[in-house]
Amino acid sequence: MKSVFFICALFLVSFFAQAQTAGLDSAAVIQKDQLFTLAPAENLSVKGQVDAEKNYKKYKGAATGTLIASLVSPLVGLIPAIITSSTTPKLENLGYPDENLFKQADYHNAYTKKAKRIKSGKVWKNWGIGFGVNLVLVLVIAAGQ
Repeated sequence: MKSVFFICALFLVSFFAQAQTAGLDSAAVIQKDQLFTLAPAENLSVKGQVDAEKNYKKYKGAATGTLIASLVSPLVGLIPAIITSSTTPKLENLGYPDENLFKQADYHNAYTKKAKRIKSGKVWKNWGIGFGVNLVLVLVIAAGQ
């Protein structure tokens, strides 16, 4: 029984372990002893991704709803997880810091794509937590019998 518990614990730890992702930085090029940043279009894409990491926080409703539903049952929790992770965040929930930058196509696309990735990641993480809690409960109940 201890080996089953150990395997489940190992599974949960590996399931929730996340690789660190290096934050995107703008690269710099030195030309004629002056420091220049990347081309404006690429710079806007990078800035959009960085700003989304800093400012997009309104994923919490989708993530919390998924967590609550998956605590009831992981199968029930799959429904909001699939629906909310596949939709792009609403414009009013994006929380972008500068409207003029957001009007730029490259910045807008990078920001919304990163915000969707953040939302999706948080939703699936919460579904995994609900699944893990249910799995542990089943194992504890089975061990008690």
